[in-house]
Amino acid sequence: MTSSNVRAGIGSISADNIVYALVTFIFALVAHAVAYLTHEYSHSLMAWSLGWMREPFGIDYGPATLSNVVFLGDVSDNVNYSPILASGHGGSAALIALAGPFIGNGLLYVILYGLASTSVIKSSRFLLSIFYWLSLMCAANVWGYVPIRAITTHADIAIAAQGLGISTWALFPFLMIVSGYITYHFFNKTFPTASNVITGEVEGNQVFLIAFTSFWYFSFFGADGISGSYGLISQILSIASRYLLFPLCVVYLSLRYGDKSGAPRVGIVLDSKVLKSEHGA
Repeated sequence: MTSSNVRAGIGSISADNIVYALVTFIFALVAHAVAYLTHEYSHSLMAWSLGWMREPFGIDYGPATLSNVVFLGDVSDNVNYSPILASGHGGSAALIALAGPFIGNGLLYVILYGLASTSVIKSSRFLLSIFYWLSLMCAANVWGYVPIRAITTHADIAIAAQGLGISTWALFPFLMIVSGYITYHFFNKTFPTASNVITGEVEGNQVFLIAFTSFWYFSFFGADGISGSYGLISQILSIASRYLLFPLCVVYLSLRYGDKSGAPRVGIVLDSKVLKSEHGA
């Protein structure tokens, strides 16, 4: 049997894949903005409800730069925690600090999953795509705080620990249970439930969905502490999230769900006539 009798079937990117990638990119950016704002608004709403802010939505939007418009990196809750802590209202400070990741993102994730389980959402590829990406951004945002930025001297988790009068190490296990469960639930419930519908079962789309999902979860949100500005532990966790968990997640999702999507695979097709002649059939 010669090489001319062997044909390699290799998948290629189609126009459908490109359109899907572009649309998904837009979905992801919009969902990220919504999840980011619900996080910050949860801080300000909690502070306002407890009497520590004049306006319920008085967050700081930052400068109108391209980076900030797209990723909202300079947007902050605009809560002044110093007088809250100094006045002995540590419990209030903790509630305000934890409201962002665990109400604005964690609780919202639970609500989104419940709504996405209804027949109205599940039957619509467009609606389910919106719910999927918003769910991912909420879940990944929680991951970006716990474990990534939990053992630090500043930011939400450190403020919550200070308000409660305990160390971040003591608070970490309780918050990690919640964050760990959300991560487990997302990859074992939300992803498999939505993936085939939102990819349209088009060859190649599932590959992109797996890569993009893994990137946003473990690289984009998981690398917030990679510069070292949140301390050594956060930096180590960020490096592990981006350079170890990100590729491992791609492998895990590909092995578990990739075959169901018609993902491109390399295959060898043998000419039946050649096989027959070589075996004397």
